[in-house]
Amino acid sequence: MAERETKELYSKEGEKAYEVREDNYADCANEIMRRREQDFPGLTTTKLRGIYAHIVNLASRIGSQEEFEKLKGDLQYLKVKMAYEAGRESAVKSFFEKTNLMGMLDSVPTYDRFLLYCRYAESLVAYFKYYGGKD
Repeated sequence: MAERETKELYSKEGEKAYEVREDNYADCANEIMRRREQDFPGLTTTKLRGIYAHIVNLASRIGSQEEFEKLKGDLQYLKVKMAYEAGRESAVKSFFEKTNLMGMLDSVPTYDRFLLYCRYAESLVAYFKYYGGKD
């Protein structure tokens, strides 16, 4: 039987970032969002959902490894959009720093890891709202 690929997301520097894996991405998001008020005060659900919408937009166009390869450059464009939002608002910048959501894009070489990235992003939004994220 073939061994399954370990799916972890890493920061740009190659260090593990919360060791986000298939079996713990929701737990990582939960832990981060518990501290949302102290780590990124001023972040709103609306702003967070806007960021997530960019991720979902890209995910809706990718359904296989072949499509991922064709649209891999769009990951860089997603990073540009994130950098712009972080530059506009310090709460967003802090969010990206604490969650490593922007940096993790550099460790998404396959479609499977992209799916993991999307699930992690969705979990962050869900737990932000769960813990009373404001609009």
